[in-house]
Formats: sequence, C-alpha cells, structure tokens
Amino acid sequence: MRETDLVDRILSYNPKVDTRIIKKAFHFGMLMHGSQLRESGDPYFSHPIEVANILAELNLDTSSLVCALLHDTIEDTKATIKDVKENFGKEIAKLVDGVTKLNKLESRPDQSKAAEDFRKLILASSSDIRVLLIKLADRLHNMRTLKHLKNKDRRQRIAKETLDIYAPLASRIGMHEIREELEDLAFSETEPEIRAILIERIKDSKKKNNKIVKDISDELSKVLKSNKLKAFVSGREKSIYSVWLKIENQNKSLEQLSDLFGFRIHVDKIEECYSVLGVLHQNWQAVPGLFKDYISTPKKNGYQSIHTTLVGPNNHRVEIQIRTNKMHEINERGVAAHWAYKEKDSSNGEYLSSIAWMADLIDILQKDGATDEFLENTRLELSHDQVYCFTPKGRLIALPQDSTALDFAFALHTDLGLFCSGVKINGEKKPRRTKLKNGDEVEIIKSKSEVPLDSYEDLVTTGRSKSSIRRAIKENTIKNQRLLGKEIIKSVFSSHRKKPTRDILERSFGPLNVKSLMDLYQLVGSGKSSGSEVYDHVYPKTKRKTKRKRYYSKNISLQISGLLPDMDVSFQKNSLLVPGDNIIGITIPGKGITIYHAKDEELHKHENSPERWLRLQWKKEIDVTFTARIMLSIINEVGSLGIISAAIADYGGNITNLNLTEKDTDFYNLRIDIDVDDKGHIDNIVKSLKGLPEVNSVERLIH
Repeated sequence: MRETDLVDRILSYNPKVDTRIIKKAFHFGMLMHGSQLRESGDPYFSHPIEVANILAELNLDTSSLVCALLHDTIEDTKATIKDVKENFGKEIAKLVDGVTKLNKLESRPDQSKAAEDFRKLILASSSDIRVLLIKLADRLHNMRTLKHLKNKDRRQRIAKETLDIYAPLASRIGMHEIREELEDLAFSETEPEIRAILIERIKDSKKKNNKIVKDISDELSKVLKSNKLKAFVSGREKSIYSVWLKIENQNKSLEQLSDLFGFRIHVDKIEECYSVLGVLHQNWQAVPGLFKDYISTPKKNGYQSIHTTLVGPNNHRVEIQIRTNKMHEINERGVAAHWAYKEKDSSNGEYLSSIAWMADLIDILQKDGATDEFLENTRLELSHDQVYCFTPKGRLIALPQDSTALDFAFALHTDLGLFCSGVKINGEKKPRRTKLKNGDEVEIIKSKSEVPLDSYEDLVTTGRSKSSIRRAIKENTIKNQRLLGKEIIKSVFSSHRKKPTRDILERSFGPLNVKSLMDLYQLVGSGKSSGSEVYDHVYPKTKRKTKRKRYYSKNISLQISGLLPDMDVSFQKNSLLVPGDNIIGITIPGKGITIYHAKDEELHKHENSPERWLRLQWKKEIDVTFTARIMLSIINEVGSLGIISAAIADYGGNITNLNLTEKDTDFYNLRIDIDVDDKGHIDNIVKSLKGLPEVNSVERLIH
C-alpha cells in the first residue's frame, strides 16, 4: 500500500484529518526501517503500513494510525522514544512506548512469558484501550503472513497464543470480525487437515442449503413486510472454527449440526426489535430455553442483540439475531466503533470504564502472584459466555456461564466469598456449588469466621474466585507457619533458659538469610530450618570458654605446611590473614618466602615467575588466635555500638581495636580488629552482623 492510498482511506471517513502528521509518520518509519526485510522478503515497513490500514478500516483516530506506522521503530531501529516524542508529541510517544514494551516480550516462548505478556497487555490497555487495538491489528497482520515463518514450532506457538489470548480478547471488546479472522488463520496452522476437510464438507452442505437459506430469508422478509415492519434480513454462515468447536464440544458430526447458518434482522430503532420479535413468535414456534435479550441486559463488552431460535419455515430450526443498525456496527467493531469520526486528545478512559470485564482481569492481575495461574484464570474470564443474576436488592451481576453461587459471592466481594457459609437461590437454601441460571436471585449467608478453604476451589468456576481462594490458602498457610515457628523457637530457647527477644533473634538473620522476625518464624514453621539451628546461630558453639594466646609473627612457620626448610617466612606487609584463607607463597631470592592471600592484587607482580610460586596450606591444629579486620557502616543511633559489640562477643570474637573513620548525620564507619580462631569464625561474625538492622553494610578486609 502506498502513502496516498492510506491517506485517501483515512480521508474517506475523517475529512478533517491532519494528513501532514500521517505523511510525516510514514516518511519517518520508512527512513528508520530503511532496507530491513521480513522473512517473506517484503520490505519490513510494509508491516507497519498494513497495521495502519487495518486500523483505518476500523475508522480509528489519527494518534492510533500514527502509532501503527511507528510501533516497531523503537524496538527494531535506531530511533528512540525521545525521537518519537520530539517529532510527534507526548500522546503518540506514550502509545508507541506501550506497544513496544509488549513486543519485547514476544521473543520468549515459555508459559510464564505468555502470562507476563498478557499481564502487561491488560495493564497497558487499562490506561489507554488503543494499545490493545493496535496490538490486535499487529497480531492480525502477523497471522496473515504467518506462513512465511520457516520455523514450524514458532508458527505453532504463535497460532496457539492467538487462539488462547488474542482471539478471545478481540471477542471481549466486541471486535467479532477480527476475532473470526484470527481464529481461522490460527486454526489453519494448528489443524490444517481438519480445516481443509471441514471446508470441503461445508461447501457440499452449502450447495444443498443455498436454496433453503434464500427461501427462509424471503419468508421472513415477507412476514415482516406484511406487518408493516421495515427490516433487512440476511443469512450468514458460521465460521469454520466455530463449527469445529461445536463438533468438539457437543461431540456431534457435521451432519448433526442444525445451525451451520443463521439469520440477522436489522432495524432502525430499539422498539422495532421487540416488534419484530413479537411477529416472529406469533408466526413460528420458539425453541424453549434459547431466547436471550442482550438489549435490556447487554454483555460486559457492550454487545446488544436479541437472540431467538425458531422452528421456522419448512420445519427448519432457525437461529435469529435482531438488532438495530447502530448495534450491529458496535457488535462487529466493538470498542473501535467508539472512535469512528472522533479525534481524541487524550486516552479514552471514558470508553474503557464501560468494559467491566477488564476491571475483573486487572483485579486478578494485581493480586495473583503465580504467572501460570494468572494465565489460566484470565483464559477462563475471556472464554465463557455469561449468565446474569441479581442480589436481593436488585443489583445485576454478570458471570461466566456455568458459574456457581460461590462465584457470585466472590463477584460481590472477596471477603463475602471467603466467609460464605451458605446461599439462597430464589429464596431456597441451596449448596454453594449450585450452577446459576439467568435471572436467579442469589442471597449470600455470611459466617462470622472464615470457613475452611481446602475444598473451596472445586466449588467455583471463574478466574477471580480461583485466584482469591488460592491467595487466601497461601496466606493462611504462611500465617500458621509463622505461629508454629514462633512457638518452636520459644520452646528451644526456654529449654536453655534463654529468652528469644527481638534483639537476640536478629543475630541469626544474616546466617539464615532472612530479613524479619516473620520471615524467621516462617522458615522454622515450614521446616526449612529448626529452632535449634536458630539457637546455634544466636549462641554459636565457636564461642571460646578459655582464653587462647594471640599469634605472633615469630612462630609463623609452625602454623603452615608446605614451606621450604631453612628459609625466612613472613606474611605480606600489613596483611591480616587467618587460618582457612587461601594462601600463596612467593620465594624472593635473598629474602625468603612471603605469604599472600590468593586474591591479593600484589600477586600480579609475580605472574611472569611461576617457578617462585608455592601452594601452601594451614595446619589442622592451631592453638593461637589471629587478628581479622572488618569495616562496618552502622546507623548513627544511641546503642548501636553496644549491640554490635555484644553480637561479636556472643560469637566468640574479642575486639582488640576499634576506629571511627567517617561520620555523618545518618551513618558512621567503623574499622574493628577482632581476635578469631579461623576463617569460618570471622565469616560467622560477618554473617551475624549483616542480619542486624543497625548495620548498613559490613565487609572483611585483608589489609
């Protein structure tokens, strides 16, 4: 498609459009994408043009069309969001940024990626529904060109994702034409042989039914005209994918399906819809249970129509939809219809607010932590038809078909669902698992305390209910683990005649890698640690009962094995090594052996003399202490130093020197020298200090 063709199409429905910004975006996108090619061999910029064309067919606003032309520039070219903002303004930059963030996720084929992709799609759409419209148009063109992808697994993944997420989303916002095309394109990839067979069988059926469809249309038109009703009657075939779903779900053969075609009757005014319905029911018998009035009670996506099924002319069962012309436009194009002939300066939150289903999905998204569960729950919300029920005060609640009375409780409020002990349906007490029917009046009986949740998930259908139950079960489990862990710790400490105060227990945070008392209680209550382990970290076994002599340099050779005889030995100047450190010996002619820490930067000076390197080890039995040095940044509060000194003492460390190096309003730095037994001893002290809230940072120094 050329630039002029796109501009002409936009002018056909919006003569006042500013064509300059469309042309500017066209040239910007073409320049940025340059010579890039798609896998089909077509110029890459042909894709953004086609996405814009799809949106133009929906009569969308200028900002959406400009975004469509630019939507891949940030991800696939050198252009930045700043460039877009400077050239096209804040609104378009925000739209492009929203679509770009979604596109970045499509390179990861795993399940959690699909859920996270969908999370971000809903969140982005919650602030501007046009992000969703642009993304659907983007997916539609990618599906139209899917056959050019060489990787079969990738084609299958994209097709399945389209059936699971994008086609139901298109349906939910009322874009039924796009939904049907997405389904058919995906179906041709996932089940090509089945689709080919169905097409042939339906062609044969069509030859037989063409005359039937014409006869029924003529008869319906004749009856309406004789009753002075101005109406347009049209017959239509069901989509291949919807036929396949009916065959699968109803376990029927193609020949057994009586609704391969249906009829629509369009009128000008709402009151004429009901007049048409009255005439039809007077002339032909209605099939019980198959009448639905979506005009007085619209679907959540705004869909309005009257559905009825008749035993029509020549005893053929006939599905009929009755709607106004305006309803038909909105039903086919959904949210996009709201944008026809409108230029918006801001995101269309007013239209989004009418799409109640999105609020439900956002609620799940914000509360459900597990991405795979989120995807499962949102699929449930997207894929079901609806049932409409009432509270005793007359409030209308729309739920997916097959929802239970307990789902109704959760739809009203999460707490009402969690505390639901019983229900009344139309005044009669019923089990909470009872499936609801259109028009049911449901009263929830609330318990004063939370009811057992273990089997709750079997009583519900909707994603919102399942998500709330799983979250509540998880929260209860954590709560019980924390209570149990607290009692276990209390019992262990009592047996040693100690009190597990907050200050004392905080010493175990570092070694056990927890950040709060609640985390510590949960760790013990879940069985991942024990009360005795907590006690050992607070009062470690390394604490010395008798004072040991401190190491002096004159007896260094007694502590290390692997030294050469009759050679002077010394530690590198100013080093503070302790038994257990990895050490290297360097022989210096005329000076003897100098011992370095294996990570000491000074060792690089001897890289070219490997013959001088000695592998050394500490002896197993060492009966003297060594000095280790640590640097701490601690909170400048009264008592901080005392808490740190006590923690070091409890771990058997003896402070020999302490220097304040820096101080400001909030923190001060301390350099502390400590007598320790070995590396394990100082490591335990460092870990315990890291767990203290008074300590901002701590590290061991080897110089």
